[in-house]
Amino acid sequence: MTMGTFPGYANVLGGVVSFLSDLGSFVLSFGRGGAIDLRGKVSLLDNDELLLVWEPELRTIRIKKEEEAWYSFEAQYGRGSPMVTDAFVAWQEKLYAYIEQEKDRFLQRRRGSIEGLEKLLRAGARTVVVTKGAKPYTQKCFDLTGLSPFVSEIYSPPPGKRRKRFGDAVLAHGVRNPVQCARDVVIVGHDIEKDMAWDIVPSRDNPAGDPAPVFVLFDTFKYNKPVKAPLDALPEIIELLARKGKNDFLRGFRVLALRGGGKTRNYVFSTTYFEDPKRRDKVRIPIIYDIRGRE
Repeated sequence: MTMGTFPGYANVLGGVVSFLSDLGSFVLSFGRGGAIDLRGKVSLLDNDELLLVWEPELRTIRIKKEEEAWYSFEAQYGRGSPMVTDAFVAWQEKLYAYIEQEKDRFLQRRRGSIEGLEKLLRAGARTVVVTKGAKPYTQKCFDLTGLSPFVSEIYSPPPGKRRKRFGDAVLAHGVRNPVQCARDVVIVGHDIEKDMAWDIVPSRDNPAGDPAPVFVLFDTFKYNKPVKAPLDALPEIIELLARKGKNDFLRGFRVLALRGGGKTRNYVFSTTYFEDPKRRDKVRIPIIYDIRGRE
């Protein structure tokens, strides 16, 4: 799916009640010292290795076992059948029971996760996790790590599918075109190939130009090792984008990109535009990367 016209979603749009429509033409206050208002803004977050983590060896084994199980259920019930997802969820229940017993070996939060997500929610933003895994298992993992109260929603594939639903997630929040997406949505992940919302990145020939959403690239979360960028850097970056862009994330990024990066109260970061050689049909992606604490 491409973001330009949202093909296949015409019927959905008519029934979607958007935050932006409900709020109307609200004006964001940028008063000195005042808390910024992020209502209508959406943070789409990857969950694996951003909020949750496994020991590397265990994670590799888990992913392999999940793929083997999925393909075996496809062979049994037929590719695309809802029964594939039902069988896969039942299989994951057994996996979850084992994880629950050995929680400390399997799951951790990135430092600053609760603080960062809570601050976004207080400012009015939505924290939406997009995963290619089944929702029941993902939900239980967030319950187990104490993150569920700080996640607005989890978007997982429809029955019989195994793909991330970025397009569905933004549509559910009233984001209907590339310009609006670039203004109101930030994508958060640790892998530009796997975590970027390519289904909502416009094609090069779209009439709106190059309004891709901003991608905030965190360093990979390694088990039991410190990270350069705790997740509490995220609300500081998002607020800075909103301030610099006067409520427009992409415009804020463009302002910061002129300097090659930006500074928040506690962090510094770099900016660039990324052109994926494997996706030359897509516009360049504005990226915030190399996030680290200020000296």
